[in-house]
Amino acid sequence: MRGVLSRLQGTSMASGNLGVCERCRQRMPATHVVRDGKVYLRKDCPACGPTEALVSSNAAAWRRKRELCEFDADAPGACSLDCASCGHEHHQRTVFLDVTNRCNMNCPICLVNIPGMGFEFNPPLAYFRKVLAALAELDPKPTVELFGGEPTLREDLFDIVALCREFGLKPRIFTNGLRLADEGYCRRLCDAKVPLVISFDGRDPEIYRKLRRNGDSYARKLRALENLKKHARRKNTILCCVARHINDRHMADLVQFCHENQDVVSSLHLIPLTEAWEEGAFAADVTTTLDDVEQIMSDAFPGEGVEFVPAGLGQCLEPVLPFFGRQGWTYGRAHPNCDSMAILVSDGARYRPLSHYLKRPLDDLARDVRELCKRLAGKLAGLDPERPFQRWRGRLLILRSLLRPMLRSLNLRRIFKGHPAIRLLRILAGLALGTKPGDLLRRHTNVQGTLRLAVLPFEEYHSVESARVERCPSAFVFEDPATGRVRTVPVCAWPLYRAEVLRGLAEKYASRPRLAPALESEVVQCGHQPW
Repeated sequence: MRGVLSRLQGTSMASGNLGVCERCRQRMPATHVVRDGKVYLRKDCPACGPTEALVSSNAAAWRRKRELCEFDADAPGACSLDCASCGHEHHQRTVFLDVTNRCNMNCPICLVNIPGMGFEFNPPLAYFRKVLAALAELDPKPTVELFGGEPTLREDLFDIVALCREFGLKPRIFTNGLRLADEGYCRRLCDAKVPLVISFDGRDPEIYRKLRRNGDSYARKLRALENLKKHARRKNTILCCVARHINDRHMADLVQFCHENQDVVSSLHLIPLTEAWEEGAFAADVTTTLDDVEQIMSDAFPGEGVEFVPAGLGQCLEPVLPFFGRQGWTYGRAHPNCDSMAILVSDGARYRPLSHYLKRPLDDLARDVRELCKRLAGKLAGLDPERPFQRWRGRLLILRSLLRPMLRSLNLRRIFKGHPAIRLLRILAGLALGTKPGDLLRRHTNVQGTLRLAVLPFEEYHSVESARVERCPSAFVFEDPATGRVRTVPVCAWPLYRAEVLRGLAEKYASRPRLAPALESEVVQCGHQPW
């Protein structure tokens, strides 16, 4: 990797926050500057001069997340932003695996395709076997996100899924959904029981004309989602790129769409429009930050709002989760100003913010739970969750400790359909008789389902900072083309290395699987070259 990426190496420092110069891409000290209620990441490059990148449009929200997670910004950091030589163990619970850079769309906002990269990356199964075998050695084994390009353009995609399962790994496929418009292909994917993350930016073809320069894709995406509703055997995730002045006003309708399709949609992931395009390829009249997306979603619920909390706050649950069969929190080590999460609850007619069912702000409840978990950690340390008696003893201790703050926080009259005590007794009686919990909740409460919201910034290099990268719980995995070792790079740092690494792999694995003939014309029409 060092041989392939030597020109990207920069300053290496043992502590302090680092950033990347927007012009020469060298690493250097970075500081946060708060101005006019916004937060900028400032870098003073000795060669190129100062540059600033907007990282938050709401300084108050940015600070609140740090306080909620008790983040110490002055603590020494160990990240040098030199992922080529770093041996830091991130304990990733999620890894992304690029399977191709071929795509049947050619979005101007995307550089992870053949036109954007200038070469073709489509390695053979032998490459994936090597990478997946290395991932299988990790404990715990991470979820594998099959990424692109467009993974469904590989006719051997089901073989890659089978390889994941052969090594005991759980795969998930990211797709733009166009191939799922073919009902036969969609049925085959659903029969494989592999969860999907489907790109869908809203119910208006104009969104796709502005954001993707492909208005025709909208109808195909809708058809794909209709096919999914017919054949899905599990729930999936909608992935939406959120851009101010493009689809921000459509978010309330998108949430309603998720409610109409809640049988097959369990999560809505929101990515702020990332300014990664080449100059002249696309133009946005305003930057969209993570905090902008949170505000857009809150505005979608007039008079109620949506309360987001940092995903990294879930790290406080680490002592508790093993007693409920969980190995850890997926985003447990995430930086407080990175991924954020919220819950919407269906009342049967529509989704409502979790705060509708609370008597006090979510932040207050989160602080109580954080402090409670600190106190529980010592008591649980002497119990072994692998031993049944001690596992149940731990569960009872946890539930008893949580009961008081939950009762103080929950608005029981909004939750239950009638008198809370009577409805609760009926639920307990139903459980004793073997009635399914979901049926009981629907019968006796206004909790008819949930939708998980997550804001996931895929940062461009000019706003990457070592403080975030060091804590990143997700990474891209690849074979180092120079050494043959399987390596990982944190998600937000991967754009600094992707093109160099994948080019080296494309050269190493020169033989390439072909597309099915039916797909050739579709890919060529999107601006790609034929085989």
